[in-house]
Order: sequence, then structure tokens, then C-alpha cells
Amino acid sequence: MTPRRKGFTLTELLVTMAIMVTLFGIVISGLRPSRGDGNIRRGAQQLASMLLASQSLSLGNPTGAAVIISSDGATGEMFAQARRYPFIEGTIDGAQQDAPDVFRVQLTVENEEQSSLIHGYRIRFLDRVGESVGPPSAWFGFECKPIVQSQCHASELNPDGTCAACGKPCDVFVQASPDATVSLREENGQTSQNTVWPVTSGVLTYQTARYPIPAGLSQRLPKGVVIDLRYSGYGDPLVEHWGSLANRGAIGIGFDTVGSMDAVMQNVLPTTSQSREIQPLAPHEPMYFLVTSSQIAEDPAANALASDKAVWVVVQPRSGRVTISNNVPQTDAAVAADPVAALRAAREKARRGVVLGG
Repeated sequence: MTPRRKGFTLTELLVTMAIMVTLFGIVISGLRPSRGDGNIRRGAQQLASMLLASQSLSLGNPTGAAVIISSDGATGEMFAQARRYPFIEGTIDGAQQDAPDVFRVQLTVENEEQSSLIHGYRIRFLDRVGESVGPPSAWFGFECKPIVQSQCHASELNPDGTCAACGKPCDVFVQASPDATVSLREENGQTSQNTVWPVTSGVLTYQTARYPIPAGLSQRLPKGVVIDLRYSGYGDPLVEHWGSLANRGAIGIGFDTVGSMDAVMQNVLPTTSQSREIQPLAPHEPMYFLVTSSQIAEDPAANALASDKAVWVVVQPRSGRVTISNNVPQTDAAVAADPVAALRAAREKARRGVVLGG
């Protein structure tokens, strides 16, 4: 009788271990996200962290702080902390009403160069000179267009950048127009019926808030990850100028001294001779940013809302709270039938995201 063999041979053990390792690898690969998925989530966390960091920097700062998101049209790949400079201050030399909702004013600047006015975007009036200080007025829209001139002649440049007077290339300098425009902020609900103009008489002092500039930490999203600005935007997708952020230039998100989101801006970093056409918005609805793969965002035919890998980053207006959440996929049929309704549905789900930093 042949004795019964106990245990396993070395070959049997090696084969069993190989099978177990293979099965374990299959299970793990099914549970964890792919590298691309991880990059998308990491990119969303980068953006959220930058927003929270700027919100922290704004606390106690009279002018607040901001984040600037760069844009090449339909996507954003880089963002930076931004400094909001102290208010420009001075007095009004004269005012002329051009329309029921527009005044043309001449300003004297006391704490900066006169050219700093070209970076202003809103203005408020404090008191009449010689009278007791009263409460500041509401913030009004403000624009002071730049005048680009050549270094060698006081004249405008040709379209090719040469001097209009001598025809030769030369250095340029920028100065502020002598007239600035003060207007009602219609996008923020101001009308001639509910807003009092304080500039109709007397010499007033004023403060002008200006666009932020990049300063401090900047980050680039992981390779292959972008912010899809076609689906990113403010509030409802149909809000004029703000429902979609595609082709709006660099986007700025400003926080005030108590950490609330107080300004949403576009075309924050124009070229020297560009004029900013759209006034910044004082938000009362959330801002939505859809972080996804560049392959989807850069394909006009792709349906980014159908992706279960995309991640939303949402900023709440009053609290400044930042949340992230996975995109709830909208079907191709739903997007094709009513793209606005599909985007509304996706944003509604994103609004109830996971709170960060709190």
C-alpha cells in the first residue's frame, strides 16, 4: 500500500500563488479608479484648495483676495492666487449725466497714479468735501478706458504696432482716459427706480475697486485634466454673459473681508489696448466648475455631462463654502433633446456636494 502524500509540492504552491495574485489584481483594478480618473479628482481638489486658500487670505483684508483661472477659450488649465490692491481714492472734479443710467465723471486720484484708474471695475462715493462723513453709497459700475500711445509721439498706434506719427516700431505707454463712466449695475439688480445717484451735486470723495492681478501661488492641473468652461458658469445656464464661461478670457473669483464670494469677473487679464466689456458680477447664486479630461473637453462632439469621471467644484456665494462632487451622468439622448435642462440637472446634483475645509 502506497503511503498517503501530505502537503503540496513547490510547483503546486507556485501555481496557486500565481492564480491568487492574478485574481487579487483583477479585484483591486476593479475597485480603484484608473490613473486618469485619479488625476481628474486630484485636479478638482487642487482647484478647491486654491479657492479655500484665497478665501482664508481674504479674511480681515479690506480689499479681500481672489483666484484667477486662465483660459484659452473653452478650457482652463491653470489657476493662481491673486492680489486685490487697495482702493483707488480721490475726488470727483465734475460729472455729466449722459443717460438715465450713465454718468461721465472726471476723477482726481490722490493715492495712486492717474493711470491706475484703467484697472478699476466698480466705484462708490463716500461724502461731500467739507461735510461730515456719511455712509458710503452703493457700489456702481465703473470703466475708464486706456489710451495707448507711442513713446516718441503722443499719438495712437497703427494696427501693426508701429507709431502712427513716424511709422516706426517704438515702445508704448498707457494712460487713463480723462473721462470715466459710472453706470448702474443692471446685472446686479440696480435700476434708476431703486438706486440713488449721489454724483448730481457737490464735490465727492470716492473709492474705486480694481481687478486683481496674479500674485503668490499658481498651479497647473495634472496632465490631461482641464476645467471645461463650456459647462462651467454662474447660476442658471441661461444667465446672460455668465451661464457659460467659455471664451470669456481669464476668470476671477473674488472673496471679501469676511470670506464671502463677492465678485465674479471675466477678461481679468486683457491685453494692453483691450476694453473690458462685461462688468463683474456680485453673485447671489453658486459658481460651478466642471473638471474633466482634456480629451472630452476639447472634442466639440463629446458629451462631458455623460461622463461619470468628471468632478464638479462649486463655490457658494454668501458663505464662500467650496464643495466637490462626482458628476451625475446625463444621457446622450437627454443632452441632445434639451442641453440646458441636462446642464441644470447636473448642476443641481453638484450643488449638494461634499464640503471641503469645514
